[in-house]
Amino acid sequence: MNKLILLIGGLLLAVTSCSENKTETPTKEKPLLKSIQEINPSNGTTTTFTYEGDKITQATAGLYMGVYKIIYTYTGDLITQEDGYINNVLYVSTEYTYENSKLKTVIYKETNSGTISPAMNLNKLVYTYMSENSVDIDIYTYSNNNWELRTPFSKVKIYFSGGNIIKREQFTANGGVLSIVYEYDNSPNIYKNIMGFDKLFFTSSFTNTFNRHFNIQDISNTNNIIHTESDHYKYNYNSDGYPAEKHSYYTDTAYLVEKIYSYY
Repeated sequence: MNKLILLIGGLLLAVTSCSENKTETPTKEKPLLKSIQEINPSNGTTTTFTYEGDKITQATAGLYMGVYKIIYTYTGDLITQEDGYINNVLYVSTEYTYENSKLKTVIYKETNSGTISPAMNLNKLVYTYMSENSVDIDIYTYSNNNWELRTPFSKVKIYFSGGNIIKREQFTANGGVLSIVYEYDNSPNIYKNIMGFDKLFFTSSFTNTFNRHFNIQDISNTNNIIHTESDHYKYNYNSDGYPAEKHSYYTDTAYLVEKIYSYY
């Protein structure tokens, strides 16, 4: 009996020792975009992103007029406001509303010499979900104290597949249609892990004209655009499978390095 007790005790000691010596392999956090360096066109612009957890707090870029900055505001896990500044003066403000966690309206305001009211220009997008794979967006401008459908382009229809926008159709007042078709790679979008960005999609690649200065475009897609009717892109990827360089092709074999990406 004593030998049995000693044997059990030894086994328990061995198990405890192994448990104490076992080291946990830390789980790598999902990469968050740190910066976009624009190489072509060669203006030396670098956009830098900062976060609290996986919620973006601001994006900054140094441009010809000074320091450009976007401040992001969340309600829960949804982005409900973007404020754009130049040298700490507010120039644009974008407000987002949601219905059932889906984007419902976007109101974009350009300021009057840095004063948000009265605004110089107000635009509104209203989203109507036709199915899981398509959305109609009606475009309004504020005129004569009322929201009026914009002319000549008053509506955009967006089609999705696999979490990517595969086509945008822009409708004219007389029934004409202008369309853009997109193709993608199989790697994660550079913005993929930013909380709330997957909810934000628009009538064009950019949120508004202010955001184009930051190269903030196509933020809701799952993957990265490689081809449209007029553009052809290729990426070099880092060890996590995210784009490290973006190449813009102007012939089948000749290209320019357009962007360099870094991550936290």
